[in-house]
Amino acid sequence: MTLTVGISGLRRGLSVARVFPLFPDCAIIAGCDPDTAARESFSAQFPRARACATYEDLLSHKPDAVVVASPVPLHTEQSIAALQAGCHVLQEVCLAENLEQCHAIWQAVQRHPAQKFMLAENCCYWAHIMAWRQLFQAGQLGELTHAEAEYIHDCRALTTRDGQPTWRMTLPPIHYCTHSLGPLLAITGSHCVSAVGLATVSRLQPGPGRWDTETGLFRTDTGATIKILTGFRVCREPAFHYYSIYGSRGCLETTRPPQTLGTHAYLDSVPHLQGMMTLPLNTDVPRAPAGAGAGGHGTAEYFMVRDFIRAIREDTVPTLDIRAALDMSLPGLCAHQSALAGGTPVEVPQWHRT
Repeated sequence: MTLTVGISGLRRGLSVARVFPLFPDCAIIAGCDPDTAARESFSAQFPRARACATYEDLLSHKPDAVVVASPVPLHTEQSIAALQAGCHVLQEVCLAENLEQCHAIWQAVQRHPAQKFMLAENCCYWAHIMAWRQLFQAGQLGELTHAEAEYIHDCRALTTRDGQPTWRMTLPPIHYCTHSLGPLLAITGSHCVSAVGLATVSRLQPGPGRWDTETGLFRTDTGATIKILTGFRVCREPAFHYYSIYGSRGCLETTRPPQTLGTHAYLDSVPHLQGMMTLPLNTDVPRAPAGAGAGGHGTAEYFMVRDFIRAIREDTVPTLDIRAALDMSLPGLCAHQSALAGGTPVEVPQWHRT
């Protein structure tokens, strides 16, 4: 039976849309975006699909699944509407703008158990992240003691369009922590229970409600610490992601540009190891199917979409289900609350874990 898919948001959404046809019996039947140029680009790539100007029009075509890749302020409304319409949902990050919206999505998922909800956190599907998870789960690093991640990306060019501010203009950087925190939690199986945040008021693009960088420090359920730095107004090129994990039996870390992405490790299980050793890992999964890089972030989108489709076909819980999505998202929202309060610690809600 063909799985029909609708795409909301035809900029980022096009990347994910290009992956679905790589799987048998999947078809893009509709896409929506208020921007005419975005719809024209979609139609050129998917001439058999309907190009819609409104989300309501997209849902009227009754897709089996919807990819919500629209601007963040629309995520909650569109994901809930898709679930109510009987659609499975693959939703882009950020999950939501605030704790109340997160809870609303949680409640909607609970009310519609037949529909699958998955967070489209593609960084969890990079080859080195998946390999690190295997190493950690096999006990090679022992117990988690500390982890760090950074997402540095100068997004000033994306904060306006046609002279008007976009949703990115006042986005607190730590709200967009899932690219960093998500993989660390997926690797270690941990979750955060408290958050401290500090933010720098923007000097590169001054204005009310704007921050250059933001740092979150989190305590996990096992007593370990995690530090996340996000920077979207920075004088630094190129953009990059950095990860490091410290355990009681070893550590893992990635390189930073201008070095080519690589992974280094120290494991006390390796006899006579002197210093860090290099692991042959980067973003792309070796021997991935032809075309698996169509999503634009190595092979990540291919394996992310594969898991989403598999959960639907086999009626299983998605790898990044609503609980995982909340684990990756709530800490950043709480860290920003802490930053606004001068760094006062904030407890991360646990209502989705009870």
